[in-house]
Amino acid sequence: HSMALGGHLYLHSPSYVGLSLGVGGDFATWTDFYQHEDPELTGPYPSHGIAILRLGYLQYHYGSVVIRGGREFINTPYANMDYYTFNPRAFTGVAAVWDVLGHPQDANWAGNGPLTLSGSPATVSVMFAREFSYAPRFRSTFTTGNRYTDAHTNGFYTVGLRYQTPFLGNHIAVQLWDYNFYGFANMFYGQANFSAPIEQNLALLAGFQMIAEGNSGAGTNFLHALNANSVDARIYGVRLGVEFGTEHDTVALVGNYSPINYNSFRHGGLIHPYNDLSGTEYTTTMQTGISDFGPGYAYGIASNFGFLQHKLLVNASFIRYVARYGYGGSAYSYNGAYGFPTGEAVPNQKLWSMDVGFSYNLSSLLQGLTVADYTDISVAQNQANYPQYHNPYFSNRFYLKYHF
Repeated sequence: HSMALGGHLYLHSPSYVGLSLGVGGDFATWTDFYQHEDPELTGPYPSHGIAILRLGYLQYHYGSVVIRGGREFINTPYANMDYYTFNPRAFTGVAAVWDVLGHPQDANWAGNGPLTLSGSPATVSVMFAREFSYAPRFRSTFTTGNRYTDAHTNGFYTVGLRYQTPFLGNHIAVQLWDYNFYGFANMFYGQANFSAPIEQNLALLAGFQMIAEGNSGAGTNFLHALNANSVDARIYGVRLGVEFGTEHDTVALVGNYSPINYNSFRHGGLIHPYNDLSGTEYTTTMQTGISDFGPGYAYGIASNFGFLQHKLLVNASFIRYVARYGYGGSAYSYNGAYGFPTGEAVPNQKLWSMDVGFSYNLSSLLQGLTVADYTDISVAQNQANYPQYHNPYFSNRFYLKYHF
């Protein structure tokens, strides 16, 4: 158990000839209500708190183009702020968004929100980012390392394209991304979403995603420190569901598949240095995902509901995983052969995970007040002659937020 108090203060100056400044800081401190200090809340031991200036950038905005340089937030599929932690992940570098065709998202650039293509009303948008360092969720400093190494790296770049349009009464949205995590991997990510209205307040939903990853081909090779010589990962995903009601509730069947590629990192495992399990794959939950368990496959059901004119939001999912090389859900150790954790893997290990969460807008009591709770329960199958894993894994995060 751990309890912390934290917050942030973000400021964005008025614009002058298209130029403006953004600055912002985050803090979190241990409250001493529990003896266990969670480093994800309050920083690494023996620290009792985090205080960091995560934002400090110069922005230029002209028409449909915005450019930022400095300490900044970005939100892309595999380099983002994270969604479940006290402090958001921040980056140092240069990023730009250009709404090439259609209505630009001007209103998004007047504040300190991340540069992103998500939610843009434009028909065609592109994004570029070149980041040299980042501030992890649980540290009070920026570093040129990443989740796989503390050594100095050259960061990464990403280029993304998003296209959306109505088509014969339906809606199509496609996004394509290229990443080079220097010294680690080169990644392609593609996703297509399709929505087909059947009648008022009822629509069919379909989605497809694909990840293809190989060697970086640039800079120092950091894979040797992970006991691997190459990266060769593929992940395919499908989502089929319905959207219904005035609250736009959704229920969908989801699945992901990652094939084995022998002698590469984790025999087909994915390298993703700048995000955690942040919901990119359809079957990802708060603590589990095929991006860390793969190669293997996952399937289940995911849902989102709104009540009371969207004041109450509820999400629930149930996902079943089969990891070709199972380590009981362990994903953050790379000391074994090919980057696996040490010890003997459970072949075709079965795991399941259940996610339940809600948020409730209490603005009727106090403007800007929100209460939220997210719970994840994960269980790994055990077999005779293999080490016993700690089951189940339980994580509950309760939030009381005041935004002003």
